[in-house]
Amino acid sequence: MTTLAPPKPKRTIRSFMPILEWLPAYDKSWFRWDVVAALTVWALLVPEAMAYAGIAGMPPQTGLYTAPLALVGYAIFGTSRHLNVGPSSTVAILSFAIIGAIATGSKEFVVFTTGLALMTGVLLILSGLLRLGVLADFLSKPVLSGFIVGLAITIAFGQLGKIVGYDVEAAGFFREVLQFVFDIRKLHIPTLIVGVGSLAALFLLHAYAPKIPAAITVLILAIIVSAALNLNKAYGVHIVGEIPAGLPPFGLPDISVRDYMKLIPGAVAVALVGFAESVAAARSYATRFGYEVDANQEMVGLGVANLGAGVSGGFVVDGSLSKTAASVGAGARSQMVSIIAAIFIIITVLFLTPLFYSLPEATLGAIVIHAVWKLISFHKLKRYWIVRRGDFWASLVALVGVLVLGLLGGLLLAVVLSLLTLLASVKNPHAAILGKLPGRTAYRSLENFPDAETFPGLLIFRFDALLFFANAPNFRDLVRVALNMTPDTKVLLVDADPINYVDVTAIDMLEELHNELKEQGVELWFSGVMKDVFDTMDRAGLVERIGREHFFTSIQVAVEHYLTPSSESIHY
Repeated sequence: MTTLAPPKPKRTIRSFMPILEWLPAYDKSWFRWDVVAALTVWALLVPEAMAYAGIAGMPPQTGLYTAPLALVGYAIFGTSRHLNVGPSSTVAILSFAIIGAIATGSKEFVVFTTGLALMTGVLLILSGLLRLGVLADFLSKPVLSGFIVGLAITIAFGQLGKIVGYDVEAAGFFREVLQFVFDIRKLHIPTLIVGVGSLAALFLLHAYAPKIPAAITVLILAIIVSAALNLNKAYGVHIVGEIPAGLPPFGLPDISVRDYMKLIPGAVAVALVGFAESVAAARSYATRFGYEVDANQEMVGLGVANLGAGVSGGFVVDGSLSKTAASVGAGARSQMVSIIAAIFIIITVLFLTPLFYSLPEATLGAIVIHAVWKLISFHKLKRYWIVRRGDFWASLVALVGVLVLGLLGGLLLAVVLSLLTLLASVKNPHAAILGKLPGRTAYRSLENFPDAETFPGLLIFRFDALLFFANAPNFRDLVRVALNMTPDTKVLLVDADPINYVDVTAIDMLEELHNELKEQGVELWFSGVMKDVFDTMDRAGLVERIGREHFFTSIQVAVEHYLTPSSESIHY
């Protein structure tokens, strides 16, 4: 008999380095499209990378250092043809929260941040090699959506200091909000004008001229205005200042093995969130263009990207949905986009950094707020409310958890919520008493088909879930309720077709239930038991104790045997 299971691809050099598959087959006619897409990615990446460096607590140039090797690393090892990786607001603020809790000085902060990227890369690569890509499915979409909304709110509020010209220092999001209001007298009007003007320009360009790269356009205009009006010296507007030109400082950070050990919990958090976001974006475009992505290899690709970022003196990276969308919209055909974009970034680092000297920090803050604004969307929560209230409340709790508990506490809560949501779905599953549809051999719930035929003394019971330690007591309680509703029952027939798993706790419960029913003069029968479940029951001795003759291949066979005991029946 053939076992139906997901295919397990063989690990070969080509599967480990997908570039060996797509590069030899590269169509030269794609090149001009990929160049245009790479320019689009560059136009988004340069301002956002510098802005996200500020979120991570790093100098602006490190955002540019982060990108090239990350882009090339993913292009070599990633399986998505379209995903662009690089600095993102989500993992940047996670990085800041993690390093801020352990670093004691600015120099230590920088090297620890680089070390976090390296450690995240190592964990992702090891996880991919160990085939742990399935972990991406353990953060439910509603919970992840709530976490991302809370994270986006935190990021946006964290950039308001650059917009208004004064910083707020307080423990916790809500205290920061109150402190921000109390300190409003510190408002710096020239900075506010620059920040609000930049933000307005970004939204207007996005709304009315979507084909124009808003971020790089506003950045260039802000530099021109800042230099022309001498905003820094004449009006006290903070600017980026001198950015070192030259290649990134390639190498490993000067931290000890013990320090790397300190970074492991934070690296796990970054890897989990970064991978969940990245693989979701990769899968969405793979579905759109009709190809597959390998979650395990995606872990490797993202891990190599983070190693590249760390070796370049940068910070953690993940897949960017916004830059990927822009790239696809510009006609991207392959990962050649990432390789070309990396070249553009290197050219920028080598020759163009002096141009950013007069860039107002308020404009960088505006770029971040605009980038995360689309993530602060409550329409998904509204949809969850309409579709399933449990998912809505899980999403809302994850959102509030980020604001109340902070990023790491909120992430832990999100993971726990996802697991609890899973347990809740199987803890209290649907169960039904079945009857036979008139003139057919199909059996359906009497609740939905009250005219279905029943048979005196025979209770047909269905439990719509796997059967394990968490819901085994529920199974027994529901059986008792069903028996109380039909006191003349002589045979309880369990339709086990929906039950695709049993554990030892469930088997022990079934044996106790069998003994309880036997004392009441009720026989316990099963129909449609899956082979794996039957084999587990058999190894535990339950089949022999219940009686092998009480296991039938289908409900109809069991019913025929019940009605005509002398008739031929099909047992396991």
